[in-house]
Amino acid sequence: MRCFYMPVQKRGKNSWLITINNGSDRFGNRVRITKTIHVNSYSEAIRQERIFAGKVAEKNQVNPNNMTLNEFYKYWKEHYLKIQKKQDKTIFSYDEQFTRINAALGHKPIDKIQPKHILMFLEQLKNCPRLDNPNSTLSDNTIRKHYTLLHLILKKATQWQFILQNPVENVDPPKYKYNNDKIILNREELGRFLIALKDEDIKHKLWALLCLNLGLRRGEAIGLQWKDVDLERKVVHIKKTIQYIPRQGLKVKPPKTESSNRILALSNSLIELLKLYKNIKIQHQKKLLNKWQGAKNIEDNFIFTTFYGNISHPDSMNIWLRKFVKKNNLPPISPHSLRHMTATYLINAGVDLVTVAGVMGHVNSTTTQIVYAHVLQKSQNKTAQIMDNILNESISNILD
Repeated sequence: MRCFYMPVQKRGKNSWLITINNGSDRFGNRVRITKTIHVNSYSEAIRQERIFAGKVAEKNQVNPNNMTLNEFYKYWKEHYLKIQKKQDKTIFSYDEQFTRINAALGHKPIDKIQPKHILMFLEQLKNCPRLDNPNSTLSDNTIRKHYTLLHLILKKATQWQFILQNPVENVDPPKYKYNNDKIILNREELGRFLIALKDEDIKHKLWALLCLNLGLRRGEAIGLQWKDVDLERKVVHIKKTIQYIPRQGLKVKPPKTESSNRILALSNSLIELLKLYKNIKIQHQKKLLNKWQGAKNIEDNFIFTTFYGNISHPDSMNIWLRKFVKKNNLPPISPHSLRHMTATYLINAGVDLVTVAGVMGHVNSTTTQIVYAHVLQKSQNKTAQIMDNILNESISNILD
């Protein structure tokens, strides 16, 4: 039976409950706003209900002529980012970038923002200090990200007909060249890295080898559970990542993109190390008894945990790796360097781009080609020399 709500209901002597329909939420559920009033008669309650309904409607009405960029940003987040279910980390990143945009343009009505205002803002960013290092200015990449965010916001304002034209369209994007400046260990350095790794505890050894062998992102490695690993089939399923969001804590999230959800083959040496570590974790869990804070079933536990079984913080691996390379007099690599090393070694070994893209979880091989253009150039130089040798040998064979 369908139930109809009553806008005004008597609750007691001179007490009335007012109920206002306020549309639906993003899940399609009806939203209602209630208010208790105290008046002497039903007719007065009806009059108060109409006044209250008018105030709710006025509050919901959006007037683009008076809406500042700061106000529209909040509206954009509520009506676009949340509905699209954007990652918390992405929203946090947008909030950080919008801090500077807001300082320069947030007070302006969105229909009054002109290309000259955006040009002035981009010029100011060139001399803007970094938050983590006041003595250094923003990189070209960071400046371009601010431009991109502003373009996204005002593009949606145009699409929703808040403004007639996106002023960012009339401003050329800041010049930016992708620089893959991650340190890549050469053969000799890699050998020293692997030899030194043998003396480390098994947890860090396994983490480093998984990242290096499989090209895992830091959060993907931390997000692995034992049930994601099939020791019989020798594969691992990458289907989640661990993110740390300031003021929110650790979050278990889907991978970065759909293509990041992937199944990767495990080498025999990794299988043996995983088996050994799993047995160690089983014994450790039994030893702690009720002090263990992870799952009771080993398969539901994360592979890399704290001593008591909680999810490890992604930064813990950065801290370990920084100490490890310093102790062993190795170049200052980061967890993401290990991922770049995977792709670089595979490309240099002649593995095709489509395969490398699949391992790395890139959307397509074009992404791989852009990110590792410098590596591909070196490989092409080698190919050119190989072809030259083939041609010269062919000529020599005939002449001989």
